[in-house]
Amino acid sequence: MGGSGLASNEIIAEKHAQAAVKVRELGVDLWITYVQETSAGAERAFAYISPGNFTWESVVLVTPAGKPSAICGRLDQQVFEESGLFREVTTFVQDFRVPFMEYLGVSRPRKVAVNFSLNDPSADGIPHGRYLQLESMLKEAVPGVEIVSAEPIIVPLITQKSPLELAAIQEAVNHTVDLFAEIHAFLQPGRTEKQVYEFIGERMAASGLQPSFQTLVFAGDRGAGMGHGDATDNDLRPGDLVHVDMGVFVRGYASDMQRTWYVAKPGEETAPEAAKRGFAVIADANEACRKSLRPGVKGVDVDAVARSMVTTAGFPEYPHALGHQVGRHVHDGGALLGPAWARYRNTPFMPVAEDQVFTLEPSLNVPGFGAVGIEEDVVVTPDGARFLAPPQTELWIVK
Repeated sequence: MGGSGLASNEIIAEKHAQAAVKVRELGVDLWITYVQETSAGAERAFAYISPGNFTWESVVLVTPAGKPSAICGRLDQQVFEESGLFREVTTFVQDFRVPFMEYLGVSRPRKVAVNFSLNDPSADGIPHGRYLQLESMLKEAVPGVEIVSAEPIIVPLITQKSPLELAAIQEAVNHTVDLFAEIHAFLQPGRTEKQVYEFIGERMAASGLQPSFQTLVFAGDRGAGMGHGDATDNDLRPGDLVHVDMGVFVRGYASDMQRTWYVAKPGEETAPEAAKRGFAVIADANEACRKSLRPGVKGVDVDAVARSMVTTAGFPEYPHALGHQVGRHVHDGGALLGPAWARYRNTPFMPVAEDQVFTLEPSLNVPGFGAVGIEEDVVVTPDGARFLAPPQTELWIVK
């Protein structure tokens, strides 16, 4: 699920500057985002570089120099000019091709980046027919032009968060922490998964928050236990492990966290050793992975740390990646903290970079008790990674 609408003008200005740096590093003369009817569902990159929607054929043009230019229909002109984000805004009424070919004739780009990718869907935004149109115009205007994938521009643009993006994610995490405190006070034996789910929705709404994905509530060892399922009528019984997986949006940026509780039996002050041991394996794995996470490391190596700790402790290998990136989408693409499985393609082998935000979410099931899910959000720093909220290090008790 993605953040609603487009980024703020302040964030877009940060992303324009970031894009120009990547254009220079890639050694291209021009990055073209070629779109139409963007309010109907624009590609991922668009939300980071445009302050408004386009209706007719339009382009955002980023060069190594910095501030981009735009060519758009005259009826879309106002928002783009008034934003102050563009070096120039050129308009047309009858034929997009005329101002675009004039631009190419003056700038004569020899190497052009376009939004297609074989590796990352977040960078594979241009439809095939529009690509063919763009390719034809480029080759006509600049014979011999080289067209390359914009993936090396788009992926860091999306995944390496600017200061304002990090501030929004931090605020979303803070709200999520507060919600977990409210959930802790609400939980009690006999309540059902559905009642907990409905309570969370009510508390989000009361705070003016939207969920970043469907909230997940699992109680005991009487169902799938982990995954992306609906809350059920299963009640919270003494002896159950209960976990909640949720997040919220703040200014279009997401959080994604999990917490786990144990429902005490009469007379119990703490959880049984089996439940505490399962919890400790996951909490320790999260801390070990945080220590392993730093710029340049490959996600497959970080995932291996947690995967080994879980299996060495005698639990089955968890059937998912250790962690994904979080941003305007709760699954934000780019480098993944995951195993070398075919379904993940090359993403576990992409190097981690500074200012990326990841989840750490290994999991296991304690037979007879239920699932342990602890999910932390972390940001990659120049010399490591830090939690965006105090991590859960103790199994919380419900009485």
